Amino acid sequence: MAGADAKDGKIWQSYQGYFRAAPEIVFEWNDRETTARGWLVINSLKGGAAGGGTRMRVGLTRDEVTFLAKAMELKFAFAGPPIGGAKSGICFDPADPRKQEVLERWFRAIQSELLTRYGTAGDLNVSEITEVIPLCREIGIGHPQIGVLRGHFGLDGEALGRRSELMHIGLDQPVPPEYGLAGKKARVFALVTGYSVTQSAVRLLHHQERAPSDTRVLLQGFGSVGGAAALYMARAGFRLVGIADAGGCLLHEEGFSAEDVERLLLNREGNTLPAVTGAGVSAPADAFFDTPADMMVAAAASGTLDLDVLDRVQAAGVTSIVAGANHPFAADAPGDTSVEQDADARFAVVADIIASCGTAHAFACQSRSDFPLQPRIVFESIETTVAAAVDEAVQRAGNARHDLLAAALAMALERCDGAPAIQTQPE
Repeated sequence: MAGADAKDGKIWQSYQGYFRAAPEIVFEWNDRETTARGWLVINSLKGGAAGGGTRMRVGLTRDEVTFLAKAMELKFAFAGPPIGGAKSGICFDPADPRKQEVLERWFRAIQSELLTRYGTAGDLNVSEITEVIPLCREIGIGHPQIGVLRGHFGLDGEALGRRSELMHIGLDQPVPPEYGLAGKKARVFALVTGYSVTQSAVRLLHHQERAPSDTRVLLQGFGSVGGAAALYMARAGFRLVGIADAGGCLLHEEGFSAEDVERLLLNREGNTLPAVTGAGVSAPADAFFDTPADMMVAAAASGTLDLDVLDRVQAAGVTSIVAGANHPFAADAPGDTSVEQDADARFAVVADIIASCGTAHAFACQSRSDFPLQPRIVFESIETTVAAAVDEAVQRAGNARHDLLAAALAMALERCDGAPAIQTQPE
């Protein structure tokens, strides 16, 4: 079983080898007008194309972009389409007023890849709706996923234009009330990852034979993923006892109701919790990790969970971690899995490649359709896909309490072309 292999290191050795292998293509860019630096890393052109969003932050490195490109390939193994992983990233301050200019020059620099074999989207500090799509159109790229539609699906000419327009219409549709928020225009693309995070948590509890109403949750992050996850988790009955953003947190001993969360989202500015909430108590960010809870959802930036955080949340009662952010575990270098292995032995961890696959799967669904899919179809497909992945991870691990992360990684590596086979049965 995968659980046994996790203990003797087979899966982790293969995982480390996968991340340490050189990616197929690396494109490096230095902006002539600012200090911005950018990298497009294509881990492989599996299926003729690669996909992954564009992020921007101070201190971003080529190693981080490479790691995220590889993680995207593992995510596509679950979510589809069966393509290679990629990522584009810019080391620049997203608060700088020149941000739009830098993004435009970056997309022009990688235009040939975007037109032929690379598809992008939003990511950390970069909006799909207000930045990626408009800028791509401005420089003559009809949709940021045209590279995948052309490279993987073999579309061109009128067929390519028609399918790219369907991609835009389908993923930009307003969602019906049961998936959205009254008084706020909510789009499919902005909500699907928060939905996949919630569904992975629900499915984990199914295997643990416990109910959402008996589960206290610490939710780290209140951006596009964390905010949507808060909404769906509250509606599912989870007791959200703590919600944190970059500057602080709100605590509620009994748990925020769905109405409380809706109010927070209606008053949210960017990724920040509103100052006036009507529910909960404001507290310093550091108090978040010591709040008694059963589950933690990591939906903030990468690398936020180190050994100190794991110790603190475990002492507070947390037994399960849902990785809503891309690789939330701290690492000293690419391929360093020490924190992940520690977490996998102590907690039931739903891997990011499962929990945060909503956007990738929504794209996979719409890219295969000749008409705009109804939002309900996309959300239901995400629910089915996530449930099947969690089920298989639990089956491989032989339990729903530990070694789930190693099991998920084994599953993904086996689905990736060129990755070493993982022995998951006794020899």
